Amino acid sequence: MGESVLGEILAAKGRRIAAGEFTAHTAAAARARAGSSPAPEARPDGARFTAALSSSLSKQNPPLPFFLAEIKHRSPSAGLILPGAASRIEEVARAYRRGGASALSVVVEQDFFGGDPSWLPRAKAASGLPVLMKDFIVDERQLDFAAALGADAVLLVVAALDDAALARLGAAARSRSLAALVEAHDAGEIRRALDAGARIVGVNSRDLRTFEVDLAGMARLGALLPASVTRVAESGIRSRGDVEAAAAAGYGAILVGEALLGAPDPAAVLRTLRGENPTEVKICGITREEDVDACLGLGVDWIGLVFAAGSPRRLTPERGRLLRMKAKGGSVKGVVAVFDGTASEEDVRHVVERVRPDVVQMPLPSPNHSKKSFSSAITLWNSVRVGRDDLAGARDRAGDALHFDTSVEGRSGGTGKTFDWTLLSAVDRSRPVILAGGLRPENVADAVRRVRPDIVDTSSGVEAAPGIKDPAKIAAFVREVRRA
Repeated sequence: MGESVLGEILAAKGRRIAAGEFTAHTAAAARARAGSSPAPEARPDGARFTAALSSSLSKQNPPLPFFLAEIKHRSPSAGLILPGAASRIEEVARAYRRGGASALSVVVEQDFFGGDPSWLPRAKAASGLPVLMKDFIVDERQLDFAAALGADAVLLVVAALDDAALARLGAAARSRSLAALVEAHDAGEIRRALDAGARIVGVNSRDLRTFEVDLAGMARLGALLPASVTRVAESGIRSRGDVEAAAAAGYGAILVGEALLGAPDPAAVLRTLRGENPTEVKICGITREEDVDACLGLGVDWIGLVFAAGSPRRLTPERGRLLRMKAKGGSVKGVVAVFDGTASEEDVRHVVERVRPDVVQMPLPSPNHSKKSFSSAITLWNSVRVGRDDLAGARDRAGDALHFDTSVEGRSGGTGKTFDWTLLSAVDRSRPVILAGGLRPENVADAVRRVRPDIVDTSSGVEAAPGIKDPAKIAAFVREVRRA
């Protein structure tokens, strides 16, 4: 974003302010809330945002930088970044939560970045994370608007404000319980930010004139910031090496957007940037709401609901629907309906219509069978029963992914028994591979290293009793996968 573009943005912002746009929006939000108490996530909480980016809270040694993950439709320098952004806000926000983001940044500027202020409360509600409203703030009426939206923080760009305005808007933000991320590009702007009392300073590595990224220069500028200030590295972070270099330079938080939004799976990229293994986790055999809550809080990717006859974890369609609704209201990537080989097409269709899962998991040994027999829109994981099914013919099976589990006579999963993982060495990897069968916190890291599955699936390995999950075991399981 060049200086001339910044001038154009500020001029457009001035026109919107003069037209009374922000005052009208703030009044509309107030009217919508009249007669009711706003939900906690609708209130500004600058302290929570600040704490989310505070490296002093990290239990890692050395501290792991916290991530401020950004939702941005387009930009003057990069062009289109997130196609169809308006329909994907919740999807992206939940992926960021699942991937380990500590807070979100939502770009709401309309004229040059294609943003929409309504995206902010949607992202906050979907993720449960504190959110920064990223716009060009030049007037206190914009702060009132941010507070009305439920933003927890706002962006103050040093290059867009004189010293008096920078200090005034920073103090005005704090009076509204909003944190302020003050963005600087050079040593002079850093001094101005500190003189204005900035407590969170973002150093943008992108040159305003050339658009080029200078990560080495950002590292040098970080040394100018005192330890009492939360330091945020902005722009150009694309690899784990970039993150490590920023952390070594004293940055406790990283703002990243384009590297995530251009990826098929933002959660996987975010985990990689965090230095974690991106293998996804499925917790199967969920029967209770509290176990869904535990999975949501721990960044579990997939929830498995069992409808197999004879399983102690079997659910009714009505119960499955309630659990699916709770899970999809959180950050999970998807809900899997699990059936055994005895399920009829009618049984599966009834559950799919009632529960509306994202995935059906069941054994379909013949390539003549397909998901079209019960729903053309649903994803199918074809269950391969190791010890019973022919692994050599696995590549010819129907399905969008292959799910490998231990076969035990009379059991439809949740056996707690492993199989010889080397049997999968020759399996075709053109489709995702899900590994199940006796996985538990004590062996899952070894399984991930040896098999390199796309997803690991456990049920009895994290239970206190059949269908009763142990939150501590789920936490240990996820932790071992991330460390593998």
